Amino acid sequence: MIHRPVALTAMTLAGALACSSAASAHHSTAEFDYGKTIAVEGTVKEVQWTNPHSYLQILSKGADGAVVQWGVEIGAPAINMRLGWRKDSVKTGDKVSLSLAPARDGRNFGTLRTLTFEDGRQLSGVAATFKVNAGQ
Repeated sequence: MIHRPVALTAMTLAGALACSSAASAHHSTAEFDYGKTIAVEGTVKEVQWTNPHSYLQILSKGADGAVVQWGVEIGAPAINMRLGWRKDSVKTGDKVSLSLAPARDGRNFGTLRTLTFEDGRQLSGVAATFKVNAGQ
């Protein structure tokens, strides 16, 4: 027979381990430079409404006129829905203007601050709440 304190301690440790492994499986947002904001205009190539993060793939013209693909992290579906998104808010072929916190390593990748449609409608990303620090 297991004594109550031993059983309670074992259950507490098991719970703590389960929580810590889930937390450590999630990555940080350190890959993005929240001190900067860049603008990208283009056409939605693909919408990936997935957990734990959703993404947009955007085709944009580079400075030399060549088509460049941008990856845009837009957050978890549940958070997006709280920000006013629906699964079908953005569709392939939509023309959009994006405000992004760019990837620190210079890739054509960023996390969404705001997305503006041609008709002026706007959706916000989680990064819209992070302030740009001009001192960075």
